[in-house]
Amino acid sequence: MAAGLVTPALLNRAIDYTTIPSGPATAGARGLPLKVICFTSVKLQHVLIGRPEIMTVTDLAGKRIGAGSLGTLPAYEVRVLIDRYKLGTNTVIVPLNSTNDRMIATQRGTIDGTVVPAPFDLKAEEMGLRRLLQMGSILPIPQAGLATTEEKIKTARQEIIELLKATIEGLDYTWNEREGTIDIIAKWMNLNASQAGRAYDSVRDTYSKNGIPSEEQTKAYIAMLGATAGLKGDVAANSIFDFSLAAEAAKEMTGKK
Repeated sequence: MAAGLVTPALLNRAIDYTTIPSGPATAGARGLPLKVICFTSVKLQHVLIGRPEIMTVTDLAGKRIGAGSLGTLPAYEVRVLIDRYKLGTNTVIVPLNSTNDRMIATQRGTIDGTVVPAPFDLKAEEMGLRRLLQMGSILPIPQAGLATTEEKIKTARQEIIELLKATIEGLDYTWNEREGTIDIIAKWMNLNASQAGRAYDSVRDTYSKNGIPSEEQTKAYIAMLGATAGLKGDVAANSIFDFSLAAEAAKEMTGKK
């Protein structure tokens, strides 16, 4: 389902849950009865890549960095990079929405670097580009998760807890069963075993243990929403998140071990 359809589909009861939480989170911040109930990834699984002559992030000062259009997560990431590494006001952000377009533009020299989601960084290296920075190391922004309606939380709490218990079981498998997870990644992403292993190792520490982000991570997520969705003023965490069910599910799972 296209991301833009998720919020109305939830509100119209066409779906019960979504794994694309950003739209519902924005809607919740604006007063609609939607909540993010867990995050499976609590750091960005994105990678900064550059042309082969770009050796470090600071070498991008004054260069052209490809990103999505204004309001997208990649554009936000690039703005944070420019500020964090003091790349200067003459560093240009070039809007290119497609990941493939940004990689090709980097290879051809139209731009000098860009941000791509894993495992596209592996493809970028095959194209002769250089891996510069794991974005999750500077931006602990949760990504994938689950969102639902406040009505669902009130009327089907036990169903949600069972769903979250299964999610936590999957997270535990991801953390502790490297070979099995690599096999899944290889099949899901159409990668060979070596590529899948590298992809797994590069993102393993971005996964949550129990679906509940830290306070730092929730603040980073709210800051990202403020920048990408145009939210005004302070946004209360409880207008977006309800992790009480994930906490209950995690407690039950701990009791079973």
